Amino acid sequence: AKQPTKPSQKLGGGSSSSSSSSSSASSAAAAASASSQRDSNSMGRNNRRNKKKKAAQQAAAAASSSSGAAASQANGADSRQARVEALKLKGNRAFGVDEFKKAIDFYSEAIELDEKNQSLWSNRSAAHAAKKDYALALKDAEKAIELAPEWAKGYLRKGTALESLLDYPAAMAAYREGLARAPEDPALGKAVDSLSKMMQELKLTEEQLVHADNPEADKFDTMCKWLKDGGAQFPMLYLQYYSEDYRGVHCLTKVPNDSIILYVPKDLIMTSEVARASDIGKAILRAKVDLRSKHSFLASYLLEQKHLGRKSRWWPYIEILPQKYRNMPIFFDEDELKWLKGSFSLDKIADRIESLQREYDNIFAKVPEFRRFTHEEFVWARLVVITRIFGLVIDGKKTDGLVPYADMLNHKRPRETKWTFDDNSQGFTITTLRTVQLGEEVFDSYGRKCNSRFFVNYGFSIDNNDDNEAVLRIALDKSDPQYNLKVRMLARRDAELREFQIPANYKEKKTKELFSYTRLVHAHGAELMFLTTADGKKIEEIEPISVENEIKVLKHLKQAAQTVMAGFDTTLEDDEKLLAENPRESSTLPNNLRNALVMRTGEKRVLQWFIDLADKCVPMLQMPWKDLKRIAAKAYQSTNATDAYITVVVVPLVKKAN
Repeated sequence: AKQPTKPSQKLGGGSSSSSSSSSSASSAAAAASASSQRDSNSMGRNNRRNKKKKAAQQAAAAASSSSGAAASQANGADSRQARVEALKLKGNRAFGVDEFKKAIDFYSEAIELDEKNQSLWSNRSAAHAAKKDYALALKDAEKAIELAPEWAKGYLRKGTALESLLDYPAAMAAYREGLARAPEDPALGKAVDSLSKMMQELKLTEEQLVHADNPEADKFDTMCKWLKDGGAQFPMLYLQYYSEDYRGVHCLTKVPNDSIILYVPKDLIMTSEVARASDIGKAILRAKVDLRSKHSFLASYLLEQKHLGRKSRWWPYIEILPQKYRNMPIFFDEDELKWLKGSFSLDKIADRIESLQREYDNIFAKVPEFRRFTHEEFVWARLVVITRIFGLVIDGKKTDGLVPYADMLNHKRPRETKWTFDDNSQGFTITTLRTVQLGEEVFDSYGRKCNSRFFVNYGFSIDNNDDNEAVLRIALDKSDPQYNLKVRMLARRDAELREFQIPANYKEKKTKELFSYTRLVHAHGAELMFLTTADGKKIEEIEPISVENEIKVLKHLKQAAQTVMAGFDTTLEDDEKLLAENPRESSTLPNNLRNALVMRTGEKRVLQWFIDLADKCVPMLQMPWKDLKRIAAKAYQSTNATDAYITVVVVPLVKKAN
């Protein structure tokens, strides 16, 4: 058969036979086939070798990658741990220099990197405890124990926090758990011994003192049990009964400075929010009663709960409250009130009686649910509130409330304790500001107040109260040619006659306002023109004008003080003598009469200060500067109120005049 010519075949210059051509083609085909087979075998071997090589390379690469990742991971772990240790070290250093907030921040940052490190939680617990945040200290200590149940230090931290939170039995249990794991731990051993000794001392002292001469011991016990069952803690304190209207709080042991002595949880505080949310509170809100005092919410709620009797959850507290308040001036009889003749406290007593009556009538008229309460009951409830209420900030919100047990502390200045609502522990705490001895009374401070406020609002007066006040009345002279101009400048309805309740201290704002007004009263001519044109000058802030003006001011104030003094039946000297004969600890006077005596005596001392101020300073204002220099030098070294007026007012006026 004829084979077609291949395009690649080159045709040559001679002819050949067909057989020769056929044989040649067959040999070429056979050779080509053999060569192709050899190439195919060779390629197979090469492919297999290449695959093995590639696989080996991939395995090597994978091994290298795995090794690198492991190394990288190891390096990352080392870096993280180094960071944790660095932060822990910074926290320890901050703790060592009492920078507890910084220490807490460093420990917290470290915990974010290593939250299973029990020593970090333990250290932060110690920092919280040093910062007095004992609830947070307890939380961190419990976390440390959770992470390392066999680690003794966690139990030491927990016990310390619980002891500071006044939960002594739980603290002892924590210490003993720690000792079970580390019997030779010196810190835990010392903690157990110390707490055991104190708990034994508290038990013995309580048996000796708590029920001594206390006719209300059963009620006291009931209230204390109710508080403890509700989570309150006060293991170092006991209540002392003095009389029906007079109780106090004392220490069962020596208490160091800066120690928490009382904890009352939020649930046991009768707040204004609780009162408003009650049935009677909602009824008052629905009626849209325009209350004269927000205290009426708490008073109404207190009455609602009192009417429930033992069904009320507050009954153990209500039962311990004074029931009569015979020491309050609004209940004074005619003979007792005579001891206050001439005192401005009589006006305040009358105002309080009228205000309570109006408040009761107003609520009674608009709230049917309130009509089951008598006027006498309402007055009692309002007195409970005003004599015992605490202003609080709970979770950032201002409020107020009755805090059982805490409201048993009596007043004393300077303050010896401090109190607050602790958001971390969600409770009210009282902390000592000095060491209090075994059996000693623990006091609160009701703040700086005139005796008129202590007397009318709380039913007692303070001997030698530097914040006492008196009332002076100053009137414009209608015959003054500038009378109408001064009235316009004052722009008040009571411009003709002003009443000032002021202390014996020129530095106090109220006293400066008295002087300012009286300077205007006596300003004339150019002085008055200056006051009317002075840019931004306020009538309550008129500074000393001139020697002549200030002399008139002092004489006017002296006369006003003498007028008030003349309204008393007794002199200051009479009252001072009677007080000296009746010291508070051994007075033969009934308590109400002695409080009235202290009230009027303090008032007279303020009046006498204004009289003496004029007698001393008017001659000074008339001196040449060279003669006043020596007196002024001594006044600058003094801190009393009269010398303060001399340096601030008299000296600049005399220097200016000379």
